[in-house]
Amino acid sequence: MKNNIKSLLTVAASLSACAFTSAAESAAKPPKTPKYHLTFEQADADHSGGLTIFEFATTQGPGTPMVEIRQRFLGIDVSGAFEIIIDSLTGEQALDPVTGELLFGDPIPDGVVTLDELKAYRALEEKPKSDLSRFDLADFDGDGQLSPVEFGYLVSQRVPVKNVLRKFDKLDTNDDGFLSKKEFKKPNALDL
Repeated sequence: MKNNIKSLLTVAASLSACAFTSAAESAAKPPKTPKYHLTFEQADADHSGGLTIFEFATTQGPGTPMVEIRQRFLGIDVSGAFEIIIDSLTGEQALDPVTGELLFGDPIPDGVVTLDELKAYRALEEKPKSDLSRFDLADFDGDGQLSPVEFGYLVSQRVPVKNVLRKFDKLDTNDDGFLSKKEFKKPNALDL
């Protein structure tokens, strides 16, 4: 009888140890972090009602290169002013021959994506994107050359900075600290 009680106590102790270990293992595991993108309201850090390109970047997938984000951003940002179409005969703004209303050309982006622009973009079946080259998309200041920071916009933020700088230095053959379009067009320019 004493052996049976000892056996039962041993089995009970083993079962409770297993249950405790199982509970401890499941409690010790941190929950998986979901891939998280900010909503429009969360991304609008300055509460201006519009997203700058860097605020917009927080709504995109982690690791998305800035040139891809800028390409999307420019396709969404269409509510700024519009190019004025000039009548070649009169030198005045052209009028629609049917309605008599003033004619406007392509949109001139205002540098901010509003919630209405974003909703309109998401409702489109075919998403418009900027047709600028990767070089021009990375050239944020528009000076016709890439700084090391702008060169970094071409790759994922997950690429180590030392790798980006090493590749930049290899491409910068004239050692002026910038990449021209000619230097950028070397084969394998983006192989990091």
